[in-house]
Amino acid sequence: TFLRLRYVTLRYVTLRYVLRTTYVRTYVRTYVRTYVRTYVRRTYVRTYVRTYVVRTYVVVVTLRTYVRTYVRTYVRTYVRTYVRTYVRTYVRTYVRTYVRTYVRRTYRTYVRTYVRTLRYVTLRYVTLRYVYVTLRYVTLRYVTLRYVTYVRTYVRTYVRTYVRTYVRTYVRSRTNRKRKRKLKLKLKTKN
Repeated sequence: TFLRLRYVTLRYVTLRYVLRTTYVRTYVRTYVRTYVRTYVRRTYVRTYVRTYVVRTYVVVVTLRTYVRTYVRTYVRTYVRTYVRTYVRTYVRTYVRTYVRTYVRRTYRTYVRTYVRTLRYVTLRYVTLRYVYVTLRYVTLRYVTLRYVTYVRTYVRTYVRTYVRTYVRTYVRSRTNRKRKRKLKLKLKTKN
């Protein structure tokens, strides 16, 4: 009755400092198929012929006798077809897990974590039972149509954590300091 789809992903877990890369992927798939069967179960034709004697006349005219008989014939034809439609629903469930680890040599370190969940619920009923069709009278009996109701709930949760580390190194040589001091002394002497 219920169609539930759960989609959980874990993506972009990155740690960078050494030249290595690791992929882990896990797929769990469950397929539920939906197909409709429509077939004519019974089709039959009935024909009724009924004969009624309605009137009978006896007429006497100078030694002649007439007998008149009126006959009425009723023909009724019934055509009945039964149509049944079955709708079957199969549920699909996807569980996907992505674990990606990037390790690269850089000066910055990023840690990112994404958690996403998605729930999808549908409820569908389609039933069409009996359809009677007659030649003179068109009757529809026992037609129940419970039809396409959607319930969709989306739940999305995001968890993001950022860790950033910066490494800065400064190298100052003594030769540079000595040159700067000499330049300062020269400027002072000139002045």
